[in-house]
Amino acid sequence: MKYIIYCRKSTDTEDKQVLSLDSQENELKQLAKKLDLTIVQVLRESKSAKEPGRPIFDQMMKIIKSGRADAILCWKIDRLTRNPVDGGQIQWLLQNNKIKCIQTFEKSYFPNDNVLLMSIEQAMANQYIRDLSMNVKRGNRAKLEKGEWPNNAPFGYVNDKATKTIKVDKKNAKYVVRAVNLYATGGYTIEQICYILFEEGLRTRTGNKISKNQIHRLMSNRFYCGFMERDGKVYQGKHKPLISLDLYNRVQDILHGRLHPHPRKNFYSAQGFLKCGSCGCALTCDTKKGFVYYYCTNGKRICEEHKSYLRSEAIDKLLSNLFLELKFDIEFIELSAEAYKDKNKDKISYTQSTLETLSKELKTLLDKEIALTDGYASKIIREEIYRLKIQEIGNKRLELEQQIKKIKLKGGVSEVTFEQIKNVFIDGNKASNQYLIASDTDRRHMLEKLLSNATIKNKNIINYQFKSPYSALAKVSKNASFLEMLGDLDSNQDIRLQRAKSYH
Repeated sequence: MKYIIYCRKSTDTEDKQVLSLDSQENELKQLAKKLDLTIVQVLRESKSAKEPGRPIFDQMMKIIKSGRADAILCWKIDRLTRNPVDGGQIQWLLQNNKIKCIQTFEKSYFPNDNVLLMSIEQAMANQYIRDLSMNVKRGNRAKLEKGEWPNNAPFGYVNDKATKTIKVDKKNAKYVVRAVNLYATGGYTIEQICYILFEEGLRTRTGNKISKNQIHRLMSNRFYCGFMERDGKVYQGKHKPLISLDLYNRVQDILHGRLHPHPRKNFYSAQGFLKCGSCGCALTCDTKKGFVYYYCTNGKRICEEHKSYLRSEAIDKLLSNLFLELKFDIEFIELSAEAYKDKNKDKISYTQSTLETLSKELKTLLDKEIALTDGYASKIIREEIYRLKIQEIGNKRLELEQQIKKIKLKGGVSEVTFEQIKNVFIDGNKASNQYLIASDTDRRHMLEKLLSNATIKNKNIINYQFKSPYSALAKVSKNASFLEMLGDLDSNQDIRLQRAKSYH
């Protein structure tokens, strides 16, 4: 008889059960050698058998029907089939002697055998899949009811494998908030938002601009305001919302035509950042005879300066002068940074090396866990040994994670963190000159990054508030050491650009 070795694993992703196919093939080759079987071909497939339509399985059936092979060697009968259609095809070929033998690790099936036993085994495999599907769905519902998301996190969030929860993606969450806020103004179309996000650094994995469909799905997803939707039912999530429910509802009104977005005819870079020092109302702006003017809205009807107009050039000059508060001598920044770096380089290098070693050991534990699970699923490893080893791995993982946490707490500023902190000073140093030569769009971006608000009275800025960490930077003495600079930047633990202890 001419045998085909057929190996199958239940997933087509490369990061799960990778060892399953290798272990099946190795074991089956050893079995073939032991039983002196003639192997004409080895077929491997990474696809679920719960439904018909497996390409490699269909290829095997064609080979058998053509007469190039007449027997199958597989690990278990459920590796061969888990659905009635494929099961019926296998049984029919076996009864008609097209398949002379199906050899598994445990037993042999021949054309003259009682077909009832094989039918029962196939039915059990099919029922296992159905029960598994129901259990997974029930588990997902239970998880949703507890406020936990059972699938891959949407854009702007990431799955935390350690805690099996969803947490905010610090890299991409800002783009979600930016897109929603832009669209909620009613002044931007989705296509314009795609372009703006691309200009601000958002890329697909291939480096292209994000599509309009992706932005549309993002706008429609309740997940971003704290809710989860599945099968028409809405659940309250435990994850941190990125936007408010009011903002989400406004976006839905625009998306569904209840409010119509109108692209802006004029763009004013400083609009929304300036207040009147006399009455506290916001300054608005308008274009007259080709010039942009800022003036008080006089919303309280008590302002004495609401007829005092300021040209945009004067506003830009005031803001540029304001950013001088963030200016440090560039040579001083470089020298101070290098001195701090040299002083701490051995500590930083040791910390990074230790963390890399521990991270590799964590990765090894994951590989061991996968191999154990694969061996247990294939019945190579007994259940009591499997549970004991899994518990040992879990304890070791907890120990390593605690070690990593302690080292991070005691370690110096990492190379990446150090450069981020240094760039805060460099950006602040350039802000004044850069603001005057920037485009209106770039000026707007600078204001969003640096400034919370500014109050103007008698055509001068009398009060202002920088955003963190620049608010702390403005308070740093101009002749401070880099260590003192780092200390001042630690004023807000939630801000990304902080000293080392803020990261842990």
